[in-house]
Amino acid sequence: MIFLFAVLLLSCRTAPPIIPQIEDEVVFIPMEPGGFAYIFVDVENSRAILEGISFRGLDTSDRQFRRILNSTQSAMAAIYMPRYGEPAGTRFRLIAQGRYPSGRARMAMRCSRHWRGQRSQATGARYWYSSAGMVSIAMSRGEAFVSTSLHNAPVDPFYIGPGTQIPEGFDEFRYGSVISLWLDNPGMFLNQRLRDMHIPLEIPAEQFFVSLFPVPYTPTTGEKSAEENPNPAGESHYAAHIRIQVANEIQARGFATVLSLARTLFTPPAAGDGAVDGTANIAIVVASILFANPTVAEGRYLNIRTNVMSAEEISLLFSQFAP
Repeated sequence: MIFLFAVLLLSCRTAPPIIPQIEDEVVFIPMEPGGFAYIFVDVENSRAILEGISFRGLDTSDRQFRRILNSTQSAMAAIYMPRYGEPAGTRFRLIAQGRYPSGRARMAMRCSRHWRGQRSQATGARYWYSSAGMVSIAMSRGEAFVSTSLHNAPVDPFYIGPGTQIPEGFDEFRYGSVISLWLDNPGMFLNQRLRDMHIPLEIPAEQFFVSLFPVPYTPTTGEKSAEENPNPAGESHYAAHIRIQVANEIQARGFATVLSLARTLFTPPAAGDGAVDGTANIAIVVASILFANPTVAEGRYLNIRTNVMSAEEISLLFSQFAP
């Protein structure tokens, strides 16, 4: 999901990524409203997850992908879902912050028959468009801007508009995380994914926040917890904080009770129980997230804290839940 920007950049083989760090006091981000997901990545501290992602043929062992990660400090992305009957528009919009060989990349695109120079209607600045990847790119030494279109028509990588308001409480919720995101109107999408994984649960979600936090290794005995890294070999582990907004406090309390009951009754499918493409394995991970710890209702919010997960498990989940 968040790593689609790497696919786009790898497709041009010369262009680096894009996205400035968003400070906590910022209320709006420079992205169109109406997106499916808005994602923030601390690239330097989430390498283990990024390198393990697998989506639509992305080869994370590729040297260019590693070069992109090495050059990028932080990233922000928005993903837009096509809507029936609407004209072609933005599919992705990405902004990255880092240290990029912008002059060399521009020269390479200028010399390539796959890229055509365009003039931004928003800013008047020059950007480059590839019809092969339906991707537009503009960059400087410190940041890059990328957009992709639903159909073969350039989408200006510079967005000038009112932007998208950060949901109330999201900045505080994501503080200190290496990856965070929110989904707008997530109920139908999440519930379809749960049905696909044979998890008999309907989440009445109006908004959905996720933040991933690194977990330091602490030598310990006994049961694993979200404060303890169970791997003394040094493999990166993380704990996820999930916040689900529902219609009202009564619904939040009721659903927290349902999840608490489900913890005692639900047994996730065993790997290989008629699953296709690892569905059962993913269902086990999802069930462990939902049922590992009690769900806490706070106002209209359901708060869930997972146990420790490996980078591999998180990459698997991102791949499964990508639209």
